Amino acid sequence: MSTASKITFGLSCAFAASAFIGINYLQRTERDALRQGPIKDAARLQQREFNQKQRANESEHKEQLQLKERYEKLQPLKSEVIRGSETE
Repeated sequence: MSTASKITFGLSCAFAASAFIGINYLQRTERDALRQGPIKDAARLQQREFNQKQRANESEHKEQLQLKERYEKLQPLKSEVIRGSETE
């Protein structure tokens, strides 16, 4: 075999091996990405649901603060605590 044919054969084998390894690597990464899809979707939906609940809680909290202010204007709160009759 001549030197040129040896170089060509070596380069062909190296290209074939690197193509095989590269294709397998790409297939693994795509497969892993496809498997992570439903997991990421579930996490995204859970986060969106959490944000909706959090927004609802914040709006309810603001509403409660407004009600408290309005009722304090009508009937101011005293600092003393009223307890039932104490019998000693």
